[in-house]
Amino acid sequence: MTRKGNHVDLTGLQLCATLLATGRIFGVGLGSAVTEVDRALAGEYVEELGGSGTGMRRDYGLIEISLTKTDEDRWVLAGVTLELHRLPGGPDLLREIRDYSGVPFDGYTSWLELKDEFPTSVSHPSLQCARQGDFLEYRKMDVKVSVFVVNDNAERDEWPGQGDVWSIALG
Repeated sequence: MTRKGNHVDLTGLQLCATLLATGRIFGVGLGSAVTEVDRALAGEYVEELGGSGTGMRRDYGLIEISLTKTDEDRWVLAGVTLELHRLPGGPDLLREIRDYSGVPFDGYTSWLELKDEFPTSVSHPSLQCARQGDFLEYRKMDVKVSVFVVNDNAERDEWPGQGDVWSIALG
């Protein structure tokens, strides 16, 4: 997340739509240096180094990232996942995200609302759809972003329900 105040006019829905449209979140995308990631994503995280020492994962609560070490021994961003399924059961997480990023999220993110939030330059036919178990995956190939939407007739409770976004993955 970015430091509070940097994106006060951005809603959670707009952040999701921007990630889907551009493949970037808070100004960073695939290949961004770890120093850029650290500036963009403030806040506490849990970090795990992969067994080979060339991969690393950071969990910020709502956002999980993966980093990879290049041949030049630099860490770069290799993937980002917005774990939206964590929000319905986590009022503390909702508050924490708003407090340190300035971005308010709702407990649930509807796929239909997210599609409506797309910038006008993004055409819906550019999304490829595939069934992935109990989810529909909408993939925007040009920016390497997938949106996973619940497709199992579940009702909303402490988890997203039918038609809600479970997660958005870049990579």
